[in-house]
Order: sequence, then C-alpha cells, then structure tokens
Amino acid sequence: TCYMVNKIAITLRKGGSGKTTTAANLGAALHLLGRRVLLVDLDPQANATEGLGVYTADGQLTTADLMDRTEPGSAIDAVVATAWDGIDLIPSHLDLSNAESSGASDLVFRLDIAFEGLNLSPYDAVLFDCPPSLGKLLFAVLLTVDNVYAVTEPTKDSVKGVTRLETTVEKVKLRPNPRLKLAKIIISRRQNKGEHIDRERELRDAYGDLVARTVIPDLGARQDAHSAEVPMHEFKGGRALSLQVAYDDLLDELGITIGAHA
Repeated sequence: TCYMVNKIAITLRKGGSGKTTTAANLGAALHLLGRRVLLVDLDPQANATEGLGVYTADGQLTTADLMDRTEPGSAIDAVVATAWDGIDLIPSHLDLSNAESSGASDLVFRLDIAFEGLNLSPYDAVLFDCPPSLGKLLFAVLLTVDNVYAVTEPTKDSVKGVTRLETTVEKVKLRPNPRLKLAKIIISRRQNKGEHIDRERELRDAYGDLVARTVIPDLGARQDAHSAEVPMHEFKGGRALSLQVAYDDLLDELGITIGAHA
C-alpha cells in the first residue's frame, strides 16, 4: 500500500490575518490527538519559524535553499525538530523573497521536486504556511499540495480575495495539479462588531458550506502566545481558552484526513 499524507496549503492574501498562528495551532491540536505534523514555512518573513522557536543558524537548509535548486527529495535534509511537541519544521529565511524575482524556468516546480519520492509516513499531515501574495512562491505550493485552506479576516475585500485565490486554484487544477482543491475558507480574527458580522454573512452567502462553521475570534492571546513561542494549548490567560476551543473545533470540523491509505 502507498501511504498518502495530506499536504495542505494554509494561505491568505494579506499578512496579519492569523494564517501563521492557524497553521501552527492546527498542528498543535493535531499533536494533542497523538499525531505528528510537518510544517513547511514558505513565507519569507519566517513568522512560523520564529513562532515555533527556531532561529536558523549558518548551514541550516531552509525553504530558500529548496527553491534555489532542483533536487528530488531534498526537502528531507531541511527538516528540524522544534520545541513544540509533535511538530517538525522546514524553516524559512528572508532569502526566500529572492525566489519571486528569479528567472529560472523551473522555479515553480522546485518545491514539488524537493518532496518527490519522500517517505512522509512519519507524519499525519504536512502543513504549508504560504506567503501572503499570489506570486511564484504560492504557485509553487499549489503545485505541491492536495488541499488549500484560505484564512481570511471578515473585511470589505475578503470575498474578492477568496475569489482571486479560487481562480488561481482552478487554473492550477486544470493543468499542473489536478488533485488540488480549495477545501475550506476559515474566518479568522473576527470581532463582534457590525462590519465583521456583515462581512462574515457576505462570505457565507457567497461560499456556503465551504466556509468553516468554526470562527477564530480576534483575541490578544493569539499574538501573545505567538510572541511567547508556545502553542495556544499551553498558554494561560488572555482568554486563551476561547482560542484553544476554536482550534480544536476547527480541527474537528476540517476532519484533516489522517494519513489516508491509497
């Protein structure tokens, strides 16, 4: 039997909407179910890398290296352990931003090639934290993964942003990656105020069941836990419990296929 591990892109169009903390804390929630997760940081700002307490030393391979070469299976050499139980990481580096301006004709295929032939069976899911733009790096991730989770704040341009992403996903699905699908839209950093409630309704009207029922609230504990480099499930105070429950409920709802046998 071939062991298929669910590869998931966690993406959104602008920074600050909780994409990275959603990726990391979904990983932490999976660990609490006894699962192992590989998180791949494809954002040049390296927020996921630092949030997991990893500071890259000289000689450490990062996603910048994977995007700088064409080498089948090389991703395994970049994996590091983190201080978060059950989560390994392929870290990012600011040099990754050079990929956007690279003229290499095979650039967008390099990430997929870096994972080619790897035995990922030690992991139950591989989560890719994407850059907040529709550039070459995101395209490279979309060629590599099976599912896309779009994280969005409920703001005036959120429907437009999700629609753009959906269009990109459909284009990629047509040719290079027919496995790809936009699997869920996750509303993050929602406040109980008029505009957010209206915009959430717009998203639900436009996308129906594709929008997760579970919403991640906008609470200070999210950023505080990220700054403290600890999982939300270990963070105390600042209404952390509301966020812990939200990530657990979200994981339950997403039903991330744990190591499906094919």
